[in-house]
Amino acid sequence: MAPSPDLRNSSRARPERIEAQDGVDAVGPVRGPGPLAGVAVALALLGVVAIAVAPALGVVRPDTGSAVAAAAVAAVVCAGLAPGLAALALLGRRPAVAGTVLAGAGAVSVGLVVLDLQLLGDPIDANRLELFRPLTAASLGAGPGAHAILAGHALAVLAGLIGLVAAVRASQADGYGHSDYPDHDGAGVGRRIGPGLSTLAVAAAVVLAAALFAPPLRSTDPVLLVPAVIESAAPISLGAGVIGAAVLIVVAAALAAISPLGSAGAIVGAAVAALGVVGVRLVAGLLAGDGVSVGPGSVVAVAACVVLIAVGCVIPAAAAARARRGLAQLLVQSAAAATAAPAAAGTSKSAARARAAAAERARVGRWHVATAVAGIGAGLLGAVGALLPALSVPEGAQEPTILATRVVLVAGVVLVIASLWLLLSEFAALVRPAVGVLWAAQVMAVAAVLQAVVLAGDLPGVGPGPGAALLALSAVAAAATGLLALCADSAERDAIDTSVDVPIRLPVLIVGSVAALASVAALGLPLYRGVDFGPDSFAQWPWGWDLWGRALLAVAVAAAVPVAARSRPARGASLMVGAMTGMSVYLAGWPLTSARVAEPEMGPGAVCALVAVALLAVTAVMAVRQNRR
Repeated sequence: MAPSPDLRNSSRARPERIEAQDGVDAVGPVRGPGPLAGVAVALALLGVVAIAVAPALGVVRPDTGSAVAAAAVAAVVCAGLAPGLAALALLGRRPAVAGTVLAGAGAVSVGLVVLDLQLLGDPIDANRLELFRPLTAASLGAGPGAHAILAGHALAVLAGLIGLVAAVRASQADGYGHSDYPDHDGAGVGRRIGPGLSTLAVAAAVVLAAALFAPPLRSTDPVLLVPAVIESAAPISLGAGVIGAAVLIVVAAALAAISPLGSAGAIVGAAVAALGVVGVRLVAGLLAGDGVSVGPGSVVAVAACVVLIAVGCVIPAAAAARARRGLAQLLVQSAAAATAAPAAAGTSKSAARARAAAAERARVGRWHVATAVAGIGAGLLGAVGALLPALSVPEGAQEPTILATRVVLVAGVVLVIASLWLLLSEFAALVRPAVGVLWAAQVMAVAAVLQAVVLAGDLPGVGPGPGAALLALSAVAAAATGLLALCADSAERDAIDTSVDVPIRLPVLIVGSVAALASVAALGLPLYRGVDFGPDSFAQWPWGWDLWGRALLAVAVAAAVPVAARSRPARGASLMVGAMTGMSVYLAGWPLTSARVAEPEMGPGAVCALVAVALLAVTAVMAVRQNRR
């Protein structure tokens, strides 16, 4: 049976069917190669040439040990994968795909540029075995090759920006993102491929970002030192953070895009660019010898890259398969409706209701995206600020260590990961309540660092550093995230039926109230004590920034409990998971910052925090069980 008129026409402009030169029908219009995409590919290939010739120019001075040859070859091959794929897409008259491949690789290349700065500053700590191996602890200087590598990666970033513009322009053509299945026409790729594949892509990106901070190599060589990434020089730690954040953002943006081919290009481009870092480290660790071996970070990161590449390759096929199944079911339903001879007026009303519902979903989606952007920005600002110097000290003086920045880094990563899910329409409504609590944990962590900056400012010549400025911006962005999450909640309520009041669930309220009391006690009492050291508590007045931050989190957790008791079960559980995660971030301060005191002992705040986390988890489970009854 032929499909009904409603199925043959969608709200988006359809491409016309034209005759291709080989006699096969193609969905058009056929697009030219695209001048912008061509420029982007040319710049990317020029960058590959610069990277390839860099070792011959000499990366460091004076001469050092030879590089691992296989790792050097792997570096050039990985650098050329994205431009090569983009060139093939351009030859196939798909400028949008070429642009997204370069855009994904260009985003990761920003982190590569940061890593390259170590070659210009102190090359001996760069640990770039594909370029050179230091033989002595003598001072090394950057050679022409170091500048060539930096220029090559900078060209990749520029190519990515131009490729992004080319992809955006191509996306404005009629038929871009079209699907024969109306429910997928103009919908995000995450919806087209389903939650399983979407979750796998996000999980692989999260694992890759985390693996970048695990030890990439193991070394017993007294010259080649491989410290923990978080304790390495600023370009190395910041570069790892930028690469991880870039992969997460590219994957989230790709799943929110409307073209499966463009989404696949972006994910594959980012994955192969990241492979140029972690894959090279894996090869170098396997073949370097002489006390150097592979670290767990490289192995896990390479596996995550492979998963991302595989997901990117199957996205078009998975989207097409789901569209065919959905269209087949829709045709069956249309046939059943035609058999029942529905009235024309009823069909018209159904179409009007469908359009109104689509408009409402779009409005709610915009609030979710705004909340996600603010949350991702707050988390990234916090993470970068935690890695930069929080204090400015006189020249020659040793900078004090503020261990509270470690908690900010944890809180920032948690907020970024949670906010990324808001970009996926299938998960946004479920995750949004959790983000509505997690922003307070970010502010709480930042406030502790700012309090240390305020106290250190009393010392002569000491003032706020660049890290403190970014942390302050992170706190403002986190507060904006909370406000936007509240607006998104209001928009969600307008889109659902609120005529039936949801009764208060007493078990959730009772257990949650006890958890809230435990949380307030935990945040108001010191996490640990030590010799000649007693952290602040709510009993002391006036409060510092750190106590105000903890009080803010206490209010957020306490307010979440009665809301969860009256919310729909899934969203109530999400609120409690957000509160539990926020309290876990606070509890992480015990192992992460207790080293600042001598002979630290667990304080009453840590005990109460453990009880609070357990009770909040129980409350979340109770909410889910209510949903199943």
